[in-house]
Amino acid sequence: MLIPQLTMHKFVAPNPIGTDWLCGDIHGQYDTLQSALSDVGFRPECDRLFLLGDVIDRGPKSQEMLNWVLSTDYVHCLMGNHELMFVASSLNVRYRERHRAIGGEWADYINLSEFRKLAARCAQQLPLTITLACQNGILGLVHAQSPADSWLDVQKAVLSDRFAIDCTWPWNRAQGSDQTITGVTAVVSGHIGTASVIQKGNQIWIDTLEQTGKMTLVPVNDILDWVQEYTSVG
Repeated sequence: MLIPQLTMHKFVAPNPIGTDWLCGDIHGQYDTLQSALSDVGFRPECDRLFLLGDVIDRGPKSQEMLNWVLSTDYVHCLMGNHELMFVASSLNVRYRERHRAIGGEWADYINLSEFRKLAARCAQQLPLTITLACQNGILGLVHAQSPADSWLDVQKAVLSDRFAIDCTWPWNRAQGSDQTITGVTAVVSGHIGTASVIQKGNQIWIDTLEQTGKMTLVPVNDILDWVQEYTSVG
């Protein structure tokens, strides 16, 4: 087992008083995220923010970003492949160079005790998958793509190295034909770094920051509308 203590799944009940927002990969761009939240009128007292993983590495403020995510009540964040490698490298030195190679040099400047504390908090607080109940549907959130054709199977899955990797690394579903993941209204992911949002059936990828300089920060109702439009046309 690569990472024995990862959190598999988290269920989040509907937000009865505010707006739930989804955002693709941040990669240490803490200031850019805060500006985007301000621009859309995000209300911390009632809104919630769901980050799709890869909040660290490459950008200038990975540690600040991670500390904010882990200590902010209205933020829910997935485990991405960069967080997975960060956690793995805290437990086994042979993963340290792999993490550096994908932008994790910033972790070299954290003392070992802080490194391990942060990694343990990531493993505990950043689930591989989230089921988000909305007023008009249910969203499945996973960093790379759904690891199964049925979201019910995702919710029942048993932790393994294979499952963790399948949630955080591949993107073949985004390259294939339209496909519906059953048991859920839509599945939303980040990970793949594209110039625009990609939709394949009821699967949506919103990782646009790296290619465009502008992150996709979208309310859940927009996601549900996109899927409804696809269903109506289909």
